Amino acid sequence: MQATVELPETVLRQLETLARSEGKTVADLIQQIVQSHMADRQTLNDLRSAASPPVIPATETGPIQPVSGRDVDELLSRDHLPA
Repeated sequence: MQATVELPETVLRQLETLARSEGKTVADLIQQIVQSHMADRQTLNDLRSAASPPVIPATETGPIQPVSGRDVDELLSRDHLPA
């Protein structure tokens, strides 16, 4: 599949220089860069989905009580932290 991408002139010149130094074509270099970026993103997504929040045993916290909006308002009204 082919795609057309517009790049700033300076970026294209940098790609051409890099491709020559690596003995590749600009198209090969762009393909390599995009594939590497996509693999990095997939790895990051995999790590995010594998992570789970820490679990605190109820024996350490006691039972969790429901909190209402009124409870939050009361707690915020007691907040006397300096600005």
